[in-house]
Amino acid sequence: MFNFDESSLLASKVGEKFEHRIAASTAEGREALAVMQRVSRSMTGAQKVAKAFELTEMSRQVMLAGIRAMHADASENQIRELYVDRLLSYHGTSLALLRGTHE
Repeated sequence: MFNFDESSLLASKVGEKFEHRIAASTAEGREALAVMQRVSRSMTGAQKVAKAFELTEMSRQVMLAGIRAMHADASENQIRELYVDRLLSYHGTSLALLRGTHE
């Protein structure tokens, strides 16, 4: 569990990333944030873009693995549909809504 004062997080400066405010709430978090910032500053733009694609692919694989674990009997096509549906849900829609088959 995080040891942070929620009111101080809300009062943080505008534009500061929420995860940075959480990380800054502990000594370990501040150290990790400093390392992340040093690494980021040492990377070229092309390296940052490559890392973003790498992290996106890793996130996709983790999400697919979770869906497979929850739906062990689903076909690969069903897994892909569940994956797309989950992504769409983050944007307030679904495959059913897009297909016009919602109830």
